Amino acid sequence: MRAIKEAKVISRVRRKTNTGKIVIILLAAFILQFMAVMALITFGGTSDPEARTEYLIILGAELYGETPSEALYQRLDTGIAYLRKYPDTIVIVSGGQGRGEDITEAEAMYRYLVANGIDENRIIKETGATSTMENFRFSKKLIEQREGNFTGEITFVTNRYHIFRSRMLAKRNGIKARALAAGSSGTKASAYLREYLAFYKSLIFDR
Repeated sequence: MRAIKEAKVISRVRRKTNTGKIVIILLAAFILQFMAVMALITFGGTSDPEARTEYLIILGAELYGETPSEALYQRLDTGIAYLRKYPDTIVIVSGGQGRGEDITEAEAMYRYLVANGIDENRIIKETGATSTMENFRFSKKLIEQREGNFTGEITFVTNRYHIFRSRMLAKRNGIKARALAAGSSGTKASAYLREYLAFYKSLIFDR
């Protein structure tokens, strides 16, 4: 009887030990993949060598009512500098209307570009997108409506933390894309954490 009791105790200890090892392994695996994805987001957030493309897409970001967020101002100012340098490039401002927004992101971007001297005839508004995947999908449709089967490169503007995922989604839409990094001064760590979660959402669902 004593031997049976001792065997049961040893079995419970082993189960606890094995469970602890599994928890440690899973935790280590999570930390490693988290660090790997964050490294891709951080170090993948660089501009491609700049070149003139026929189209520039400025990806939408949050509005406060009708006022662009800091992230969107950064994208817009970077886009304006590019458009002034390449006066023949057409710009697509892409973004629908989200929660807490009184107008579409595209409309807010359009107003800002015009107020800063960009000819309204160079601006195409894409007002339906509610995600980065849709930014590229719907913008591509607008380009194809103008050009037919367009096979050239486009340039897209977004913040550094958003570039890695944007490149992936542009490729999924069959778009040859060059990234133009907007200034990301003052970017909070929370923006990178949100992008980490968004990366997995896009990886699984954005097809």
